[in-house]
Amino acid sequence: MGNRWGTILVATAFNLLFEYSLRGINNLVMQPLLPLILFVAYFSLFTMVEDLIVRFRFKDYHLIILAFTFGTVYHFLVSGAALLQTSFAGVNWGSLIFVNAVWWGALQLVMTFYLANRAAPRDVNHSLMTKGGWAFFLILNGIVILLFQASGAIPRANVLQILLMILIFLAFAGLLWKILSKTSQRIVPIGFSRLLAMDFLCAATLVVFIVSAIFLTFDPFQSGTSNINRTAGIVVTVWTIISAASMLSYRLYARRSIPV
Repeated sequence: MGNRWGTILVATAFNLLFEYSLRGINNLVMQPLLPLILFVAYFSLFTMVEDLIVRFRFKDYHLIILAFTFGTVYHFLVSGAALLQTSFAGVNWGSLIFVNAVWWGALQLVMTFYLANRAAPRDVNHSLMTKGGWAFFLILNGIVILLFQASGAIPRANVLQILLMILIFLAFAGLLWKILSKTSQRIVPIGFSRLLAMDFLCAATLVVFIVSAIFLTFDPFQSGTSNINRTAGIVVTVWTIISAASMLSYRLYARRSIPV
Protein backbone atom coordinates (compact mmCIF):
# COMPACT_ATOMS: atom_id res chain seq x y z
CA MET A 1 0.00 0.00 0.00
CA GLY A 2 2.85 2.35 -0.82
CA ASN A 3 0.55 5.01 -2.19
CA ARG A 4 -1.57 7.98 -1.19
CA TRP A 5 -4.45 5.92 0.21
CA GLY A 6 -2.19 3.68 2.27
CA THR A 7 -0.60 6.72 3.89
CA ILE A 8 -3.99 8.29 4.56
CA LEU A 9 -5.48 5.09 6.00
CA VAL A 10 -2.58 4.66 8.43
CA ALA A 11 -2.90 8.31 9.48
CA THR A 12 -6.63 7.83 10.02
CA ALA A 13 -6.18 4.61 12.00
CA PHE A 14 -3.58 6.20 14.29
CA ASN A 15 -5.91 9.09 15.07
CA LEU A 16 -8.85 6.77 15.75
CA LEU A 17 -6.59 4.96 18.20
CA PHE A 18 -5.78 8.31 19.79
CA GLU A 19 -9.49 9.07 20.11
CA TYR A 20 -10.21 5.72 21.79
CA SER A 21 -7.18 5.89 24.04
CA LEU A 22 -9.20 8.64 25.73
CA ARG A 23 -12.71 7.28 25.18
CA GLY A 24 -11.86 3.61 25.78
CA ILE A 25 -13.29 0.56 24.07
CA ASN A 26 -16.25 0.86 26.47
CA ASN A 27 -17.32 3.90 24.44
CA LEU A 28 -17.91 1.68 21.41
CA VAL A 29 -21.06 0.42 23.13
CA MET A 30 -22.15 3.83 24.40
CA GLN A 31 -21.76 5.57 21.02
CA PRO A 32 -21.71 2.85 18.32
CA LEU A 33 -21.98 5.26 15.35
CA LEU A 34 -19.20 7.55 16.53
CA PRO A 35 -16.31 5.46 15.07
CA LEU A 36 -17.82 5.77 11.58
CA ILE A 37 -18.30 9.53 11.94
CA LEU A 38 -14.76 9.96 13.24
CA PHE A 39 -13.39 7.80 10.42
CA VAL A 40 -15.07 10.02 7.82
CA ALA A 41 -13.81 13.15 9.60
CA TYR A 42 -10.18 12.01 9.78
CA PHE A 43 -10.10 10.32 6.38
CA SER A 44 -11.45 13.38 4.56
CA LEU A 45 -9.23 15.72 6.55
CA PHE A 46 -6.03 13.73 6.03
CA THR A 47 -6.75 13.31 2.32
CA MET A 48 -6.61 17.10 2.04
CA VAL A 49 -3.54 17.39 4.28
CA GLU A 50 -1.70 14.71 2.28
CA ASP A 51 -2.42 16.63 -0.90
CA LEU A 52 -1.07 19.82 0.67
CA ILE A 53 2.10 18.04 1.83
CA VAL A 54 2.86 16.81 -1.69
CA ARG A 55 1.64 19.91 -3.50
CA PHE A 56 3.61 22.43 -1.39
CA ARG A 57 6.41 20.22 -0.01
CA PHE A 58 5.33 20.76 3.59
CA LYS A 59 7.81 20.34 6.42
CA ASP A 60 6.98 19.76 10.10
CA TYR A 61 6.68 23.45 10.97
CA HIS A 62 4.21 23.99 8.12
CA LEU A 63 1.99 21.32 9.69
CA ILE A 64 2.15 23.06 13.08
CA ILE A 65 0.91 26.29 11.48
CA LEU A 66 -1.72 24.35 9.53
CA ALA A 67 -2.96 22.85 12.81
CA PHE A 68 -4.04 26.31 13.95
CA THR A 69 -6.32 26.68 10.91
CA PHE A 70 -8.62 23.64 10.81
CA GLY A 71 -7.81 22.78 14.45
CA THR A 72 -9.41 26.05 15.52
CA VAL A 73 -12.56 25.26 13.53
CA TYR A 74 -12.76 21.79 15.12
CA HIS A 75 -12.15 23.21 18.60
CA PHE A 76 -15.05 25.63 18.19
CA LEU A 77 -17.54 23.56 16.19
CA VAL A 78 -16.77 19.84 16.76
CA SER A 79 -15.51 19.42 20.32
CA GLY A 80 -16.83 22.81 21.44
CA ALA A 81 -14.00 22.96 23.99
CA ALA A 82 -13.08 26.50 22.97
CA LEU A 83 -16.48 27.60 24.28
CA LEU A 84 -16.21 25.97 27.71
CA GLN A 85 -14.64 27.57 30.81
CA THR A 86 -14.02 30.67 28.76
CA SER A 87 -12.04 33.80 29.57
CA PHE A 88 -11.35 36.82 27.36
CA ALA A 89 -13.91 37.34 24.56
CA GLY A 90 -15.70 34.11 25.47
CA VAL A 91 -12.93 31.74 24.36
CA ASN A 92 -10.93 29.17 26.31
CA TRP A 93 -7.55 30.31 25.00
CA GLY A 94 -5.50 27.87 27.07
CA SER A 95 -7.39 24.88 25.72
CA LEU A 96 -7.28 26.27 22.17
CA ILE A 97 -3.51 26.77 22.19
CA PHE A 98 -2.76 23.44 23.89
CA VAL A 99 -4.93 21.35 21.60
CA ASN A 100 -3.78 23.07 18.40
CA ALA A 101 -0.07 22.97 19.28
CA VAL A 102 0.29 19.68 21.16
CA TRP A 103 -2.54 17.46 19.93
CA TRP A 104 -3.36 18.67 16.42
CA GLY A 105 0.11 19.96 15.62
CA ALA A 106 2.71 17.69 17.21
CA LEU A 107 0.69 14.47 17.54
CA GLN A 108 -2.08 14.43 14.95
CA LEU A 109 -0.08 15.94 12.11
CA VAL A 110 3.71 15.68 12.61
CA MET A 111 3.82 12.31 14.41
CA THR A 112 0.87 11.03 12.39
CA PHE A 113 2.48 11.64 9.00
CA TYR A 114 5.89 10.44 10.16
CA LEU A 115 4.30 7.18 11.31
CA ALA A 116 2.11 6.92 8.21
CA ASN A 117 5.15 7.22 5.96
CA ARG A 118 7.06 4.61 7.96
CA ALA A 119 4.17 2.16 7.68
CA ALA A 120 3.01 3.00 4.14
CA PRO A 121 5.69 5.00 2.32
CA ARG A 122 4.32 7.87 0.30
CA ASP A 123 4.35 7.65 -3.48
CA VAL A 124 5.75 11.12 -4.22
CA ASN A 125 4.64 10.85 -7.84
CA HIS A 126 0.95 10.41 -7.13
CA SER A 127 -1.33 12.85 -8.90
CA LEU A 128 -2.62 15.89 -7.03
CA MET A 129 -6.27 16.25 -6.19
CA THR A 130 -8.45 18.10 -8.65
CA LYS A 131 -10.74 20.98 -7.72
CA GLY A 132 -13.60 18.48 -7.78
CA GLY A 133 -11.74 16.24 -5.33
CA TRP A 134 -11.12 19.15 -2.99
CA ALA A 135 -14.79 20.16 -3.19
CA PHE A 136 -15.90 16.59 -2.40
CA PHE A 137 -13.69 16.17 0.67
CA LEU A 138 -14.41 19.69 1.95
CA ILE A 139 -18.14 18.99 1.70
CA LEU A 140 -17.70 15.57 3.35
CA ASN A 141 -15.77 17.12 6.23
CA GLY A 142 -18.31 19.91 6.46
CA ILE A 143 -21.11 17.36 6.82
CA VAL A 144 -19.29 15.83 9.80
CA ILE A 145 -19.03 19.28 11.41
CA LEU A 146 -22.75 19.84 10.81
CA LEU A 147 -23.55 16.47 12.39
CA PHE A 148 -21.74 17.48 15.58
CA GLN A 149 -23.49 20.85 15.56
CA ALA A 150 -26.88 19.17 15.05
CA SER A 151 -26.28 16.70 17.89
CA GLY A 152 -27.19 19.29 20.51
CA ALA A 153 -24.19 18.29 22.63
CA ILE A 154 -21.91 21.03 21.30
CA PRO A 155 -22.33 24.56 22.74
CA ARG A 156 -23.36 27.11 20.12
CA ALA A 157 -20.92 29.91 19.38
CA ASN A 158 -22.18 33.49 19.35
CA VAL A 159 -21.35 36.03 16.63
CA LEU A 160 -18.19 37.29 18.38
CA GLN A 161 -16.88 33.76 18.92
CA ILE A 162 -17.52 32.82 15.28
CA LEU A 163 -15.77 36.00 14.16
CA LEU A 164 -12.75 35.18 16.33
CA MET A 165 -12.66 31.64 14.93
CA ILE A 166 -12.64 32.98 11.37
CA LEU A 167 -9.97 35.57 12.17
CA ILE A 168 -7.68 32.95 13.76
CA PHE A 169 -8.19 30.66 10.76
CA LEU A 170 -7.41 33.42 8.28
CA ALA A 171 -4.41 34.68 10.25
CA PHE A 172 -2.67 31.29 10.30
CA ALA A 173 -3.71 30.46 6.73
CA GLY A 174 -2.21 33.78 5.64
CA LEU A 175 0.98 33.12 7.63
CA LEU A 176 1.33 29.68 6.05
CA TRP A 177 0.84 31.07 2.55
CA LYS A 178 3.37 33.85 3.17
CA ILE A 179 6.01 31.36 4.35
CA LEU A 180 5.37 29.06 1.39
CA SER A 181 5.58 31.95 -1.05
CA LYS A 182 8.94 33.09 0.35
CA THR A 183 10.58 29.66 0.48
CA SER A 184 9.40 28.46 -2.94
CA GLN A 185 8.33 25.11 -1.53
CA ARG A 186 6.82 24.05 -4.85
CA ILE A 187 10.24 23.30 -6.38
CA VAL A 188 11.87 21.63 -3.37
CA PRO A 189 12.23 17.82 -3.78
CA ILE A 190 10.18 15.85 -1.29
CA GLY A 191 11.70 12.90 0.53
CA PHE A 192 11.48 10.84 3.68
CA SER A 193 14.13 9.35 5.96
CA ARG A 194 13.61 7.40 9.16
CA LEU A 195 14.70 8.75 12.53
CA LEU A 196 15.49 6.32 15.33
CA ALA A 197 14.24 8.76 17.97
CA MET A 198 10.91 9.16 16.18
CA ASP A 199 10.61 5.39 15.66
CA PHE A 200 10.97 4.91 19.42
CA LEU A 201 8.54 7.73 20.21
CA CYS A 202 5.92 6.40 17.79
CA ALA A 203 6.24 2.84 19.16
CA ALA A 204 5.94 4.06 22.76
CA THR A 205 2.92 6.19 21.82
CA LEU A 206 1.19 3.22 20.24
CA VAL A 207 1.75 1.18 23.41
CA VAL A 208 0.39 3.97 25.64
CA PHE A 209 -2.68 4.43 23.43
CA ILE A 210 -3.48 0.70 23.20
CA VAL A 211 -3.07 0.14 26.96
CA SER A 212 -5.22 3.19 27.72
CA ALA A 213 -7.94 2.17 25.27
CA ILE A 214 -8.22 -1.42 26.54
CA PHE A 215 -7.27 -1.41 30.22
CA LEU A 216 -7.91 2.12 31.58
CA THR A 217 -11.66 2.01 31.10
CA PHE A 218 -12.80 1.78 34.73
CA ASP A 219 -13.59 5.46 35.45
CA PRO A 220 -15.66 7.00 32.65
CA PHE A 221 -16.81 10.59 33.07
CA GLN A 222 -18.04 13.54 31.04
CA SER A 223 -15.20 15.88 30.09
CA GLY A 224 -16.71 18.90 28.41
CA THR A 225 -18.71 17.47 25.52
CA SER A 226 -16.88 14.13 25.35
CA ASN A 227 -17.19 10.84 27.22
CA ILE A 228 -13.70 9.75 28.26
CA ASN A 229 -12.02 7.73 30.99
CA ARG A 230 -10.47 9.86 33.72
CA THR A 231 -7.25 7.89 34.31
CA ALA A 232 -6.75 7.35 30.58
CA GLY A 233 -7.22 11.06 30.02
CA ILE A 234 -4.49 11.90 32.52
CA VAL A 235 -2.08 9.28 31.17
CA VAL A 236 -2.62 10.24 27.52
CA THR A 237 -2.43 13.97 28.20
CA VAL A 238 0.83 13.63 30.13
CA TRP A 239 2.31 11.33 27.49
CA THR A 240 1.37 13.61 24.60
CA ILE A 241 2.97 16.57 26.39
CA ILE A 242 6.14 14.50 26.88
CA SER A 243 6.04 13.45 23.22
CA ALA A 244 5.58 17.01 21.96
CA ALA A 245 8.37 18.27 24.24
CA SER A 246 10.66 15.46 23.04
CA MET A 247 9.97 16.30 19.40
CA LEU A 248 10.63 19.99 20.02
CA SER A 249 13.85 19.18 21.91
CA TYR A 250 15.06 17.01 19.04
CA ARG A 251 14.15 19.74 16.55
CA LEU A 252 16.15 22.34 18.48
CA TYR A 253 19.11 20.05 19.21
CA ALA A 254 19.47 18.42 15.81
CA ARG A 255 18.44 21.52 13.85
CA ARG A 256 16.70 19.37 11.30
CA SER A 257 13.06 18.88 10.52
CA ILE A 258 11.09 15.76 11.37
CA PRO A 259 10.20 14.06 8.06
CA VAL A 260 6.48 14.12 7.29
